[in-house]
Amino acid sequence: MRLAIDLGGTHLRLALGDGSGPWRHTHRSRRPDGMTPEAFVAAVGEVLAEWGVDRGDVEGIGVSVAAVVSAGGHIVRAENLRWWDAPLGRLLGEAFDRPVIVETDVYCGAHFEATRGHARTAGSALYVSIGTGVGHAFVLNGQVWRGAVGGANALGHMVLRPEGIPCYCGHRGCLCATASGLAQAVDQPPPGALADLAQAIAAALTLLEPEIVILTGGALSQPWFDLDRLSRLLPELTYPGIVQPALVISDVPDPNLRGAALLLKEIA
Repeated sequence: MRLAIDLGGTHLRLALGDGSGPWRHTHRSRRPDGMTPEAFVAAVGEVLAEWGVDRGDVEGIGVSVAAVVSAGGHIVRAENLRWWDAPLGRLLGEAFDRPVIVETDVYCGAHFEATRGHARTAGSALYVSIGTGVGHAFVLNGQVWRGAVGGANALGHMVLRPEGIPCYCGHRGCLCATASGLAQAVDQPPPGALADLAQAIAAALTLLEPEIVILTGGALSQPWFDLDRLSRLLPELTYPGIVQPALVISDVPDPNLRGAALLLKEIA
């Protein structure tokens, strides 16, 4: 059994299974504000104990995390978690003595879509996750593009208005300052979220011309999001010479979590 974990900006999700079928156990809780890497590792052990699962029965641990991740599961930066330079892979390996893989959440989700989901038969795909923040991954010929050092995941930090709303990344006017679950979960959310999302995705389409765009994330259930309207906006904002991609929502509610389990299969 593989233990899959999705550590997001707001919630902590754990599941036991292989990532392709039904989960044997699941857990979802709100991530405590200020949770440290050490506290996270302890929380994982507590969930296993609640399930009555012996650590020795776990084949390995796959972690999907909203962060830039380097070799060995090292967290370079995770603004939502307020973690920088955190050796998460090493901490989990020492605590559980199991194979561990830690990867950026959207790369996990894109891997699931490329191997089991909508991108399985596509030569290229853009995966966009809209939750607490906004992340993306590009898939080409079945492979997830991580960028030069693993940071090709931050569509949400595309600056749309340099004098706009301050963002937690340190810039102003980022996409996720308007079109994200965090930005919209307030009494008076900023206007223009869908138009901003369309502008950012359209820029990616003009640059890359993917065959399909796959959307996922909890913010898709918020009132501002409208798939039909988004599909009408994109052609107005992209280069007329590209072919407009299929625009779909992931078939599963947890592609990042499933992708973490599937990636673990490659090393376990």
